[in-house]
Amino acid sequence: MKEELSVILIAHNEEDVIGKLIDGLLANYREKILEIVVVDDVSTDGTAGVVESRRKSEPKIKLVRRQPPCGVGRAIKTGFANVDKRASYVLTMDSDFVQSIGDVGRLIARMEAGGCDGVIGSRFVEGSRLEVYPLTKKIMNRLFHMVVWTLFNIKQKDLSNNFKLFKREITEKMPWRSDDFAINAETGILPILSGYRICEVPVSWIGRDEGQGKSKFKLFKVGLGYIKVIPYALSFRKK
Repeated sequence: MKEELSVILIAHNEEDVIGKLIDGLLANYREKILEIVVVDDVSTDGTAGVVESRRKSEPKIKLVRRQPPCGVGRAIKTGFANVDKRASYVLTMDSDFVQSIGDVGRLIARMEAGGCDGVIGSRFVEGSRLEVYPLTKKIMNRLFHMVVWTLFNIKQKDLSNNFKLFKREITEKMPWRSDDFAINAETGILPILSGYRICEVPVSWIGRDEGQGKSKFKLFKVGLGYIKVIPYALSFRKK
């Protein structure tokens, strides 16, 4: 995977962490990375300025600035649309995943080992680490996965984590629909229903510390969006 990887970072008011994430990715995986596509999702802070300052001296960085309305799904779809055609693989990460930089290597190693079209960084498999994760959020996550496991006979344990490495064709061919956080469920479910081989590796997930910005995750709003993905997946499976 020599300079074949396009990394998509979704950023909405992430000036406190986006620079650290970009620097860490390049320091550890420069030979793998073709480009880092930062999608600035209508930030009102200095996110774009932090990225732009690095872009001036680093040709691997691409800044894409979206216009309203914002939304994780819209931003991820914008990122997919801006991937360089020379890329063979696409990695998606949240911009606060600074503590997950070391885990990127696990996803890459699993993909390079063969037998997978995509790799999910899972918070719920043996060897993973999950800290500062609200109990209510965990319960809702597990209930959602139980429904998905039952309806679709899907065995993967963390479909909704936005820490995924795909062959580029998956990002191009899937009919992504959600404009909000529910896109993270779609990127987990739809490739599997399409017959792609999706593997999982254990990763660490640690809640934001002070100085890492504020989470945009709104539990019940997101939960409703995930529920809406289920009938869409059911209709998708019948096609």
